[in-house]
Amino acid sequence: MSVLFSEEQMCFRQELKDFFSSQSIQEKLIEVRKNKDYDPREIYEEMGKRGYLAANWSAQYGGLGKSWMETAIVAEEMSLHGIPEALQVISIQIVGNLLWLEATEQQKKRYLPLLAKGEAYASVLYTEPQAGSDLGSLETYAEPLGDHRYAIYGTKVYSMKTHLSDYGLCAARTTTGKSKYDGMTLFMVPLFGEGVDVRPIPSMGDESFYEVTLNGATVTEAEIIGEKDHGWSLINKALAVERTGLDYYIRALRWLNLLPEFSQTHCKIARVEQTKLASKVENARLLTYRVLRQLDESGEVDEKLTLISKWYASELANEVVDFGMKTGGFASTLRDAEKESLEAAYREAPGLTISAGSSEMMMEALTQLVLISKE
Repeated sequence: MSVLFSEEQMCFRQELKDFFSSQSIQEKLIEVRKNKDYDPREIYEEMGKRGYLAANWSAQYGGLGKSWMETAIVAEEMSLHGIPEALQVISIQIVGNLLWLEATEQQKKRYLPLLAKGEAYASVLYTEPQAGSDLGSLETYAEPLGDHRYAIYGTKVYSMKTHLSDYGLCAARTTTGKSKYDGMTLFMVPLFGEGVDVRPIPSMGDESFYEVTLNGATVTEAEIIGEKDHGWSLINKALAVERTGLDYYIRALRWLNLLPEFSQTHCKIARVEQTKLASKVENARLLTYRVLRQLDESGEVDEKLTLISKWYASELANEVVDFGMKTGGFASTLRDAEKESLEAAYREAPGLTISAGSSEMMMEALTQLVLISKE
């Protein structure tokens, strides 16, 4: 019996284990891993048929009506069974959950069932060449065309899984205000329409980034998520959900499980250090669960806790990989086409301390919150 999970949740975990380890899914996984920039959509479609992709959404939107904790269980089992999770994280956990929490009922009915069933996917279009950590420098703008339509102009960079996505959650300026954060609006932009050009950007990791050029891409008011000119507050809500630590913790866990296979060092010091890392990963897990339970209980999260969770888990993932590379010897530098290797993790890990806000930004924001609370 688990003190963290109910009997029903343990049964759900076993159901997922059986599904991901089935012959049909494992055969599909072999094909997915043959391509460097993983395309797991066939596997996701099978997950979608069972409601696994968006387990915390209600049945009318294609989910199972479960809690955020079941979402964590799905993420853990995907990771432990080697299912590439980036597309699910972006499309469901980031974009989809923001729609689930903030979109109108009409928008939910339009987008969520497609995302939950794996029939459509969404990516994030926030970052620009001159607007990365500080989105206040955003230059992409939406020009009114009349008849409730807008034309969007600008360039977005470092978007992931955009080549597989049908929609992009795009931040654009609709007005200017006293603050540089005023006048932002979020749009769901169709990525296969006119005025949209998607090009790959080479990256250190196996999965590419993408540049999206918007040259008069047309949208209507029906594609506006939340209130016009008030997109900044929604972006912050989306970041809070992204910073639960879940996406980062599961990587630390998965990469920790690679260590015994590669470690050639049997000295006592190495064994002690590996045990310490396992303890830290469990700490990251518990911290992530604490954030998710807050979402289940109140629908909101403590911003300080999310900052700590994201910072801790992303830094820990890098610590795990560094240890593996130091103790694994030559084997840790070899690439394996059929399964994840520590070499691939070594190339991916640094980016975790940048995505959703750099580690330095997490510490700065946390310091400001602590100081404000003491005033």
